[in-house]
Amino acid sequence: MVPQEIGAKYEVRGTLGSGAMGTVYDAFDRLIERRVAIKVVRKPPGDDAEAREAAARFRREAQAAGRLAHPAIVAVYDYGENAEYAWIVMELVEGGSLKDILDRGERLGLPHIVRIMEQVLGALAFSHQRGVVHRDIKPANIMLTAEGQVKIADFGIARLENSSMTQIGTLMGTPSYMAPEQFRGEPVDARADIWAAGVVLYQLLTGEKPFEGGFNAVMHKALNTEPPPPSTLSVTAPRAFDAVVARAMAKRPEDRFPTATAFAEAIRAAASAEAASSRAAATGAAAPAGAGGGADDATGGLADAALPFADADATLVAGPGASGADRTGRGRAGGAAPPPPPPPDNKDGGGGGRRPWALIGGGGAALVAAAAAGAWFLVIEPGQRAREQQARVEQEAREAAERARIEQERLAAEAERARQEQQRLAAEAERARQEQAAQQARAAAEAETRARAEEERLARERAAAEAEARAAAERERLARGQAERERLARERAAAEAEARAAAERERQAAIEAERRRLAAIEAERQRLAELERQRQAELAAAERQRQAEAERQRLAELERQRQAELAAAERQRQAEAERQRLAELERQQQLALLQRPDFRAAASSAMAAVPCSLLAAAADDDGLTLAGVIQRGGDQAIRRILAERRIPPERVQLRLQPFDGPYCPALSALRPVLSGPESAPLVSMVGRMPLVKGQLLRFDVSLPDWPSQLYVAYLMKSGEAVHLVPAQPQPAGARLRLGEPRAGFPGWEVDEPFGTDLMLVVASERPLFPENRPLVEPLDAYVAALAAALRTAQREGWRVAVRPVVVETAER
Repeated sequence: MVPQEIGAKYEVRGTLGSGAMGTVYDAFDRLIERRVAIKVVRKPPGDDAEAREAAARFRREAQAAGRLAHPAIVAVYDYGENAEYAWIVMELVEGGSLKDILDRGERLGLPHIVRIMEQVLGALAFSHQRGVVHRDIKPANIMLTAEGQVKIADFGIARLENSSMTQIGTLMGTPSYMAPEQFRGEPVDARADIWAAGVVLYQLLTGEKPFEGGFNAVMHKALNTEPPPPSTLSVTAPRAFDAVVARAMAKRPEDRFPTATAFAEAIRAAASAEAASSRAAATGAAAPAGAGGGADDATGGLADAALPFADADATLVAGPGASGADRTGRGRAGGAAPPPPPPPDNKDGGGGGRRPWALIGGGGAALVAAAAAGAWFLVIEPGQRAREQQARVEQEAREAAERARIEQERLAAEAERARQEQQRLAAEAERARQEQAAQQARAAAEAETRARAEEERLARERAAAEAEARAAAERERLARGQAERERLARERAAAEAEARAAAERERQAAIEAERRRLAAIEAERQRLAELERQRQAELAAAERQRQAEAERQRLAELERQRQAELAAAERQRQAEAERQRLAELERQQQLALLQRPDFRAAASSAMAAVPCSLLAAAADDDGLTLAGVIQRGGDQAIRRILAERRIPPERVQLRLQPFDGPYCPALSALRPVLSGPESAPLVSMVGRMPLVKGQLLRFDVSLPDWPSQLYVAYLMKSGEAVHLVPAQPQPAGARLRLGEPRAGFPGWEVDEPFGTDLMLVVASERPLFPENRPLVEPLDAYVAALAAALRTAQREGWRVAVRPVVVETAER
């Protein structure tokens, strides 16, 4: 149902989505004429802490997003609430989320990934600079418009830097994207968003999350293991990104990027390094193809040297000014040749951009070869043949030079044409821009003209409406005057008729009053006669009743005397029977004292025989009950002690939970405050043991009949203690179920490591610890702190009760 306050301002056009937390509507703002999205949630019933936190979390989403005006953050326009609902009016993003793309198995190219991450990190840098930490960055909260613009949504668990919402021991966030400090329940800052953004980058590069599994498995991996580098999981993930992801997902916050801006710069640097590596590989592959062409040994070195950018470290010799080179590519004069000009802008693709330079290099090689041949003939074989040969060589050299000049002119003409084409395109772009500006100006002028015409039309309509209203008012005034005159005439006629009717009614009333007076006199006479008759009848009945009562009393006295005689005889008989019963009872008690086993002594001996246990005993005259947790194999010692004490097995009830694990020090610390077998707190597990992988740990708890602080600690065989319920105030006699999943809490899912674990349910009259313990801590540290807290409780005299429960888990 849409609240009335929303319908007064917005036109709701449809539903965009709904779930356990509320509904998102597609709506239209009538005032400023734009589409919006309205997120409506129903306030939780009651006034408990969870309801208040849910309402505050929704209000924080509006506060956090409302103070952030950024292109990559979903804008918040309005917020409201009433007794039943709360709502946020926000920007409508027409597109899907990054999660939709990943769920479809689509893989994005590296440029697209870099673009998305730059926008995400830019938005995070903006929010961090304004003191807002998102705390739930994940693909589902990264929206993408149809144009590819990123929009970060759902600031529902964001933390404002100047707020006090962060509580040690409180878990908030999505497990797969939570930083280690969030699992530990520690205060978080902007570096938790850096971690989550690193997980998103990892998922974009590989298509997989770095940590998979249930809640416990993800928590264990995030705290203790490193994910494989992205390049080992995907052939398209560049190695340059391995170090970027590793730093973003460092276990310690101080080892991560200090800011989202630094993270974005590292991504750009890695992408640039990958692009440079790709260009170098492409250039290296093209160089051998351009170096060939059938040149002989004398010109091979020049042909190689004339190729531009074939090797960035080589000295190039080319152009008309070259004086020849040896096979190493160095000039004969010993100086280095000038560097080659930059390559032309080869927009048409292909390798045509290198051919002119190769021709120029070939022309220079021809000149060098001709000069060398001419010198040989002049020196070795002078004469006519030498002069003819020299002339032929010089002619060939001039022709080669002419060809080189023509080629240079052609290249210059092509460059000039390219420059003119660029100028033409720039001029066309400028004309298009000016035309667009002119069109926009014309559109604005037309809109203004239409607006003025609309205003004039509305003014004319208002004037006509006002004139019509004045005429209608005048007609109404005249009609009211005529109606008033007619009403007064009707009222005068009605008043005269009423006066005549009133006079007639008064006459009839006087006649009726006289008739009623005479009837009343007659009725009173008859009433007095009836009263006299009743009095005489009552006197006669009273006399008959007196005589009957006297006879009844006489008979009752006779019966009383008879009953007294019978009672005396019965009392004498009962006294004799009671004397015999007491004698028999005394005889039986003496016989029972000689034969009854000592249950309490047997229980004490049995518990002392197994020191690594936490057992409570209940013994009376009829039997013995032992209940609690015991190290595996200890139950045999219990049965042996009871047999030695000659305790009948049918009068013994053993409720023992065997375990394997390093729990003996914890049991010793808890022994002074262990509750009796039937005393609170009482724990009942939901489901049968062992719990297998994927099942939820759920149990019912009945607390003592005094107000208490509830603690639930989960001791694992791996030597760690996890605080499932750090501290939770409960009323006297409370009964509750723990572990059921709800909004924001997926439940405690069973996962590795499997084996025998020990759960401690503690009820304390006062808080055990001065401050919340870490969510996960070493078992020995927890046992030491617990023992100190219990000593304090005993010293100060406040009540503490504990119930241990063994939890068996298995993979299947």
